[in-house]
Amino acid sequence: MLALDSSTATASVALGTNEKTLYHLTSDSHGEHAAHLAPMVDQALEHLRSEGLSLDAIAIAAGPGSYTGLRIASSLAKGLAMGFGLPLVAISTLELMASGYRAQLNEIAPESRLCPMIDARRMEVYTTTFDSSLGRLEADRPVVLEGTPLYADLGERPYYFFGSGAAKLEGLWPGYSYSIASDFVPKAQYMLPLATEAYRRGDFVDLAYWNPSYLKEYVATIAKNKVLGR
Repeated sequence: MLALDSSTATASVALGTNEKTLYHLTSDSHGEHAAHLAPMVDQALEHLRSEGLSLDAIAIAAGPGSYTGLRIASSLAKGLAMGFGLPLVAISTLELMASGYRAQLNEIAPESRLCPMIDARRMEVYTTTFDSSLGRLEADRPVVLEGTPLYADLGERPYYFFGSGAAKLEGLWPGYSYSIASDFVPKAQYMLPLATEAYRRGDFVDLAYWNPSYLKEYVATIAKNKVLGR
């Protein structure tokens, strides 16, 4: 399985299976995914050839996240799948984040909630909720964070908020106890167990019609100096 992710500020690729990551690369390219992702894939494929291994499928982080980053990865993943004649598996970026973060926790109470968050500018985030066994409790959604907690049972059970959007929770809900890990970075290798299971189920996307999960309409902005004619 070759997994690709450029849905956030970090781009990454990984080779592996459900049980083991064989190879991975990460680039904190911050908006330069178009220049970094394809060479990283080339390096991964060269490693694959040098080890005498073959691919069964391509996996992609399907969003939500950066509109441009998602377009770059989806175009590359579709091209690879078509070129190699392989199926394409799409995994929610928030789900791969939950999988990766859960794997880093040594112990977690059964009643805990995992809430990955991706910065969507201003006080908005992309988020969802999983239980301690990675069971999904709601769909991916954009949310504007306000002074009222998102969850009525916050403080009654452990809540873990992680990812770039979690930094916005610092001091937002005083009087409540919850965990924040805003430095957690999604990586392609976190996708491998999820993608392997999807592959075994035959859960593939249609290359002709599939698009990433943007959740919001793309809004183009014009630089101020362009507006002023400078």
